[in-house]
Amino acid sequence: MASLLRRTITGLFLLSLLPSPAATGSVTIPLSKQYEPVVRNGRTVMYKTAYFGDVSIGEPKSQNFRVVFDTGSGHLFVPSAECKSEPCATHSTYSRSASPSHESIDHDGNKVGPEVTDYDEVTIAYGTGEIGGDFVRDTVCFGSAEGERKDAGQICVRARTILATEMSPQPFSAFEFDGVLGLGLENLALD
Repeated sequence: MASLLRRTITGLFLLSLLPSPAATGSVTIPLSKQYEPVVRNGRTVMYKTAYFGDVSIGEPKSQNFRVVFDTGSGHLFVPSAECKSEPCATHSTYSRSASPSHESIDHDGNKVGPEVTDYDEVTIAYGTGEIGGDFVRDTVCFGSAEGERKDAGQICVRARTILATEMSPQPFSAFEFDGVLGLGLENLALD
């Protein structure tokens, strides 16, 4: 089952995230698995399961995150260094100042100048929680990278990322992953 899921997720990455149709090769992203019990009336009735892997964001020194792969959403989000919500204290956070390659953008993807401090914000509801945040465009690489880039085994793209400044405790406090990588269709994402 795990190897089938790995192939499926790898296939989804290759279909949706290759920099060009002419790109060759593939990247395998090792996945971690976490079970979280669902307790009702003092009894475990089932388990929620999350599969997650590593992405790195920014250049030249990357910031590493563990993200869950979600076919029901169309966004990449990671916690912002500016987040004060309880779940952010236990997860890796993205710092704009640590990534010279970032561009702050509005919800339409237009670059905003460094003088702007009041960014466009968005709230996204998931099945069991929600996040709120603002946008950047930066280099996102699949698979983790230590220190300077680029590892020959990575696929990297410029991508819009939501920096979560608010995260609901459920489910984000319960799971080990930092953020969500939406693999859903384009119409699931904000325009």
